[in-house]
Amino acid sequence: MASVQGFPIATPRPIAAAPVLRLPSSTRNAWIRDASTLDYPDYRDLDAWIAFSQRSVQLARQHLLANLTEALRRFFSPAGENYIVVENLPVDPNLPPIPIDGVRPSSKQAVSEVVIAGILGEWGSIVSYVNEKSGAPIHEVTPVPGMERVQSNSGRVRFGFHSDNAFLPARFRQRGLMLYGLRNDDTATLIVTADQIFEAASADLVASLAKPIFRHACPASFSLSSSPAISQPCPILWRDELGLARVSAASSSIEPLTTEAEGSLRRFRDLVAGLEPARIVVRPGTALLFKDDRVLHGRDPFSGLRWLQRAYFTDSLEALREASGSDPRAFAFDARMLLAK
Repeated sequence: MASVQGFPIATPRPIAAAPVLRLPSSTRNAWIRDASTLDYPDYRDLDAWIAFSQRSVQLARQHLLANLTEALRRFFSPAGENYIVVENLPVDPNLPPIPIDGVRPSSKQAVSEVVIAGILGEWGSIVSYVNEKSGAPIHEVTPVPGMERVQSNSGRVRFGFHSDNAFLPARFRQRGLMLYGLRNDDTATLIVTADQIFEAASADLVASLAKPIFRHACPASFSLSSSPAISQPCPILWRDELGLARVSAASSSIEPLTTEAEGSLRRFRDLVAGLEPARIVVRPGTALLFKDDRVLHGRDPFSGLRWLQRAYFTDSLEALREASGSDPRAFAFDARMLLAK
């Protein structure tokens, strides 16, 4: 049995391969033709965004074959897979240059956005936060000059294993993410599951990580200057009422609240660093979907071209709308208000 800082852990095993699905090229091409007829709306116009989303869902229903539909339905179910990969999805035929400011180019067609909105809208809802990417429902993930050394979606350095937005209360946080490839030479997204961590961790470490003795800070991609951007005390690793392994960790932005938490956090980081992750290159036309409290994700450092799109999804927006007093059509919420709840 291996050990970390003198504490025994089980021998880590490689992560189980996720389902990899592939859309036939003939279906992809038909979806591209239909998606090319739609224009990307001003997402601040909620009626326009809803109309775009509804039409996108209709096209997803039309073009996703039965086996893909069933696999995605299983993934989005409460006890579905931790993550799933779908290849050969539509990409805009004529992509503009990669945006260096992290903002969607106005000249871009809406093909990839139609697919993202269609898949996520069929089984859930896209959610965003006005403090990040101006509340855009779909984010451009590209390196931004001046931010290359920052551990964020705009950087080029290695991005340690983390959960997105762990500083938010769980009931207001996204359930999962979709990463969608537009351009990507060979940069891998890394995935480690909560099940792997449970299997490798000793019983005393598991017990300690389940205690609410940690806090998570706001990530670099958020702008929350007027209020404390830090979570309430919370656990890092636990099992839910279904017995499913859950994990929530803000990488380097975790504050231990006790001496016990300090030691457990060091052991947790060492343990995760020793696990064998899945390495998934989100190439053009590839979608990686994962549950954000069932896995930790990260990124290799890179120097080449990379342009992904990212969207957060959740089961329902009702709790967010009620807590923030938002428009009943809203999908973007102020994290400062949610932190105060």
